[in-house]
Amino acid sequence: MKLADLNRWVLVQKKKNLMKSSKINIADIVNWKIGNKKIYNYNRSFFSIVPFRFQQNKNKFWFQPLIVQKEVGILGIIKKVYKSIDYYLLQAKVEPGNVKGIQLSPTVQATKSNYLQKHGGKKTKYLNFFINNKLNTKIITNLRLSEQGTRYYDKSNNNILIDLKNKKIKKLNNFIWVTKKNLEYLLKKKNLLNMDTISVLSSSIQKNILDTPINNSSSIIDILKDLKKRIQIKKKAISFKDLKNWRIFKNKISDNKKNFFSIFFLRIKTNSREVKEWHQPIISDHSISFNGFLIKKKNNTNHYLLKAVQEPGLVLPRFTTTISIKNFNYKTRNSNIRFYNFFKNQKDIIKYVNSDEGGRFYKNETHNLIRVLKENDKVFLTKNFIWVSHNQIIDLIKRDLLTIEARNLFASFNIDKVI
Repeated sequence: MKLADLNRWVLVQKKKNLMKSSKINIADIVNWKIGNKKIYNYNRSFFSIVPFRFQQNKNKFWFQPLIVQKEVGILGIIKKVYKSIDYYLLQAKVEPGNVKGIQLSPTVQATKSNYLQKHGGKKTKYLNFFINNKLNTKIITNLRLSEQGTRYYDKSNNNILIDLKNKKIKKLNNFIWVTKKNLEYLLKKKNLLNMDTISVLSSSIQKNILDTPINNSSSIIDILKDLKKRIQIKKKAISFKDLKNWRIFKNKISDNKKNFFSIFFLRIKTNSREVKEWHQPIISDHSISFNGFLIKKKNNTNHYLLKAVQEPGLVLPRFTTTISIKNFNYKTRNSNIRFYNFFKNQKDIIKYVNSDEGGRFYKNETHNLIRVLKENDKVFLTKNFIWVSHNQIIDLIKRDLLTIEARNLFASFNIDKVI
């Protein structure tokens, strides 16, 4: 699609798909229970928010809630090839927490509660292509991948890309076929390409024919094994009254030191969703997130500097970006953040501005930065960091050993290599 036509289509969708989200007091929320030990929907579906006490090893403690959503959702994109050009079917979707109205989401972006219609609304469009094996489509990728481990408790979704194999389908309202060139353009637009779209694409990046890593795969996995031995995190569900350093206000639940997030409560009205009006809790970070990748070329191969982390909501350690920080503030001194100086005031930075999925997160914006190092740039590593090649990154994604922040930034940089 020509960029002028794409821009016009986006503008039309913004005018057509309307949503109003209003913050309300806790006492006014409908169909949700603010209990002593969790916040949950009356029909016991969708998601809940549970307070936890965490203990890392013997002497580090902290308290925070996490979103608990045991069901595995579907994030699916339909692909077709027309006149030797790849096209991907995306939908213009409004969510209560979106930064700028609509975002271009996967063909199907649905929790199990939604596609089973527990909200009492309409059916999820194109769902059959992802749950019916008899439709004669080709599954390119189908990976169960984790979500944010600092916000969810052990949450994952099925990331699926399917090829129509010359099967013709009707393009419904609010949907659009986009090319790889369109995807590259959309990534440059702030908060327009949905993070779940990027996540599906991250599972479908092609390997390079030439890939000569400087570290073998076993040494990469050894970093995670070592971290698992060194860091043990124990979780215990507690009551909200025992959630230390947090406070329950009339209209929100928030941490006093602003290290984590606030829980707000919304009334939503819309003209373009399966349900026209509902209430829900939603999580809002206090400030932006910062994700940064350092890349260096060695042996004619791009290598990414990964950091091993043990996030509280995930059972096993994973690799994340070189720098991954929630509630980041550009105005404060950040010299204590390892490798931050490689990104500060640099002219050769590649930047993407995305936001978290707006169904659970309220206007959470992330600044994703990439710095390709020069030959004379010196980088001194500690034991949690390692250089990983392009093809090795893809192997880590397939094993679900990369955080969503890292795989999405990797996909943004390599969008031209999507299958």
